[in-house]
Amino acid sequence: MSPKRVGFVEAVKLYFYNYSNFSGRSTESEFWWVVLFNILVSIPLCIIDGIVYSVTDSFIFTYIPSGLWTLVNLVPGLSLYARRLHDTGHSALWLVISVLLPVGAVFLTFYHPLLSILVWIAVLAVNITIFIFLILPSAPKNQWGEPAKINEQNNGIVYGENKESATTSINPSSLLYDDE
Repeated sequence: MSPKRVGFVEAVKLYFYNYSNFSGRSTESEFWWVVLFNILVSIPLCIIDGIVYSVTDSFIFTYIPSGLWTLVNLVPGLSLYARRLHDTGHSALWLVISVLLPVGAVFLTFYHPLLSILVWIAVLAVNITIFIFLILPSAPKNQWGEPAKINEQNNGIVYGENKESATTSINPSSLLYDDE
């Protein structure tokens, strides 16, 4: 059996259903369909931002549509990134590092500009590393559980070797299927 492939609509449903699930795994298709979804939503929001700016000629209301979308996607996005890193066999601590390093770099900009340049180089290196981790294929069973498998018999999803020992707590995407 191969890793579970999901379609666009199912990936978006899983994205919002698992909005605060930082454990478990998310396959490549789950991750990249959501990336596409966010790009497709962000483009019209950026256009709306531009229209709002041209009408109001003020920065106060300019970024409200895209800013609200960013806030809506903050927790689900971080949890999806964490699950995708888990799927490739890497810790979600990489996300913590990628958030803390820029904060440190900004702080250092005011007190030690030369050192902040080195930290910004580290930020770039960490983000490139995370991107490489995200494009890797799903790892076999690891500390975050089994990869999602397709159950050909009933078109369901199974985590584990068989239906009886399957754990749906790893990723509740199996709830989207009729099992019996």
